[in-house]
Amino acid sequence: MRLRAVLLAVTALQAESVIFSPADRSVVNGEVRVVARQEGRAELMVDGKVVAAESPHAGVLTAVLKLGPGGHEIAVEGGAKVKVHVGEGAPAGWLKFREHPPGATACTTCHAVKNGEWAFAKASLVGVCFACHDKAAFPKTHTHEAGIVPDCQLCHSPHGSAAAKHLKMTKEAACKLCHN
Repeated sequence: MRLRAVLLAVTALQAESVIFSPADRSVVNGEVRVVARQEGRAELMVDGKVVAAESPHAGVLTAVLKLGPGGHEIAVEGGAKVKVHVGEGAPAGWLKFREHPPGATACTTCHAVKNGEWAFAKASLVGVCFACHDKAAFPKTHTHEAGIVPDCQLCHSPHGSAAAKHLKMTKEAACKLCHN
């Protein structure tokens, strides 16, 4: 039942504006890849100014931004916002953002257009993830077989993160999504 509630929450989040990369309150290099989603027509903005972005499919925005030193706000017009810092003097507690390798190369490593919609290239995200990650190594770090987990992104941020192993939460919190 708890897993069902988590899946419903993830589905609800998919309907609104979101910036997948970079993570909020992270330290980035001067060049950062932005991946965002916003239903309808939207602009990508940095520090309140519209910047050029590509749209590999309706509702998807991507851009590689070259940011100067200091703090910046990246936003989808009328939607999600993240704050990042370039260089020295980042606020306390902010961590270095690390892009997940497929995001650094091409969206089509994991995504494709299916039935007119931007979707995962395979039937499930688990199938997408194991196209690169070693399925045999999964039980060594997760203490059970891969088939138990319905969706890798419940716990991991597939576009990158400032956390170890791209976790969205502590390992203990992740385990408690399914286990009491």
